[in-house]
Amino acid sequence: MPGLRRDELAPRAGISEEHLKRLEQGRRRPSPSVVDALAGALRLDAAEHTRLRILAGFAPPALTGSAAGSPVVAGSGEAGAGDSVVPPFDGAVSREITPAARRMLDGLTEVAACVCDATWTVLDGNARWNAIECPPANARGLERNMAWRIFTEAATNVFRTPGHLAAFRAALVTDLRAAVIRYPADPELPELIAAIRRDSAEFARLWHTAPPTAHDDDRLSIPATGVELVKDVLLLPGGDLRVVVLTRR
Repeated sequence: MPGLRRDELAPRAGISEEHLKRLEQGRRRPSPSVVDALAGALRLDAAEHTRLRILAGFAPPALTGSAAGSPVVAGSGEAGAGDSVVPPFDGAVSREITPAARRMLDGLTEVAACVCDATWTVLDGNARWNAIECPPANARGLERNMAWRIFTEAATNVFRTPGHLAAFRAALVTDLRAAVIRYPADPELPELIAAIRRDSAEFARLWHTAPPTAHDDDRLSIPATGVELVKDVLLLPGGDLRVVVLTRR
């Protein structure tokens, strides 16, 4: 946080300056309560607090009883009683379209929309989405994964400016990092990450360096038709699915 020094943040979070220094340098792993304390000291909102907990390897605050912005003061780097270190999902990515997701696809007839799983693999799309062919109807395996397509620059009818492309890539990396933590037992996820790292030096770099980034203000165009679009991502409870919606600007 700009302007906030280590000696100011540490007492706000109820930890020692030396402990905070070790956290920053990667020499200590924070407990869930320390993560909550830092979230409160940094005045993170609910979404930022949840993202911080997931990236640290812990369940979101809603599943542990912690309230975003209400720090649990702790001076220890070890997990305390009542802290959940269990990922919030069952260890395997759900690749089934839920009834709620199906209703959204069936109801969104005037805009292009698709449903992706937690790894950003396209499970299905409505008629307008399929007309864009992103991915093509005959795509299989990696070709149906939006992250792999974006990082390998697979053939597409939809284009982004360099700025919007960079922002979308960073957001995809954030989501895939979180998926690795949420689904430690999923057999396909490590293979997907390895494949994208192998095929894209940019992904390999961002995997280690990109700060957590949310999906925001993503704009696209279809040069063949001159249509300009805005992309929104809706997260659905149950199944950890996301609905991607493209609307005209």
